Amino acid sequence: MLAIVKRLLPGKRKEEAPSAPATGSTATADGLEAAGEEDIERFLAAAKRADARGHSPWVLRDEAHLATLRRALEFTAHRDLWLQRDGSHVAHWQGRLLVLKHGEGPPLGMLLACRPDDEAAWQLRFFFIEPEWQGSGHGARLLVAARRYLSGTPLRTRLPLACEPAVRSLENAGFQRMHVNASNVASFEAPAEWD
Repeated sequence: MLAIVKRLLPGKRKEEAPSAPATGSTATADGLEAAGEEDIERFLAAAKRADARGHSPWVLRDEAHLATLRRALEFTAHRDLWLQRDGSHVAHWQGRLLVLKHGEGPPLGMLLACRPDDEAAWQLRFFFIEPEWQGSGHGARLLVAARRYLSGTPLRTRLPLACEPAVRSLENAGFQRMHVNASNVASFEAPAEWD
């Protein structure tokens, strides 16, 4: 039903914006844009740092797992599709690999969001701020920009409570803590925003 209503509304939704070609830019007023090929190594480095602390959604301690994640990120950057394991099959979910920049400056941070279909909430699989930009409020800025970029549906994420700066960024960006499991992994949700 929601998908039908969205199709009837005039204008193109932000979530349908294509990935930027190598020479173009899809930067928004918030500084969030589709990531390019050159951003993937930055994302992988952040995921490896998080994995070393036990805070990554992926185990990346061997080259095979790292290569698999690299291919999935490349596929997402080029086609806006995230390859998601579904039992013994691989499902093609909608995916966005986004980077936060300030003007023409270097990337401040990135996030990966995915969802199975138009009716589902976006799931923030992983987000980070580059070490040199941490502690300046850019985490909340990244998440607020993501809420606007992916407007029209709620956003959800899960992460260990030990990731205190990320938890603060989520709460500052309007995410509410929904549940904490026995392993101290918390679920957060932000309501849909509409443009």
